[in-house]
Amino acid sequence: MEPKIFAKETLLIAGVSGNGNETGKLWDAFSRLNRTNPLSNKASEDGYEIRFRENGESKCHVGLHVKDSRVPETYKVMSLPPSTYAEFEIYPAQGYTSQNEEMNKWLSENSNLYIQARWDDKPFSVLVYDVRYKDNDPESIVGCWVPLSQIEKEKR
Repeated sequence: MEPKIFAKETLLIAGVSGNGNETGKLWDAFSRLNRTNPLSNKASEDGYEIRFRENGESKCHVGLHVKDSRVPETYKVMSLPPSTYAEFEIYPAQGYTSQNEEMNKWLSENSNLYIQARWDDKPFSVLVYDVRYKDNDPESIVGCWVPLSQIEKEKR
């Protein structure tokens, strides 16, 4: 599996945060919040799920990409720095971890070019629920963005 490599500017994701082992509950909480207090400055309809580890625990932030941080105070805004990403395709029908081996293999095989970038000194990834994702469709795809830092040429 060869990922698509691309650069993204700062991403502001307005949503809710919590335990990474309770992602469904987070999305439910976000959906309720967005119904009662909708985001007026959303940049798209795509859903974003930022996953990271903090103090040995899985953490998650779910929500929508917004144009700026002027959102109702009931939302938490996470700001991801500009980054280069490798996008892998996840097929939820096969399980969200089904492609982990392929991703790790690609990162290992390309370790002379890239390392996984960190955010606030934490490894993270971003799942993107765009037009490729359709509820309960076995062909559904979720984009998994792995942030990359290029290895300096002198170190290669």
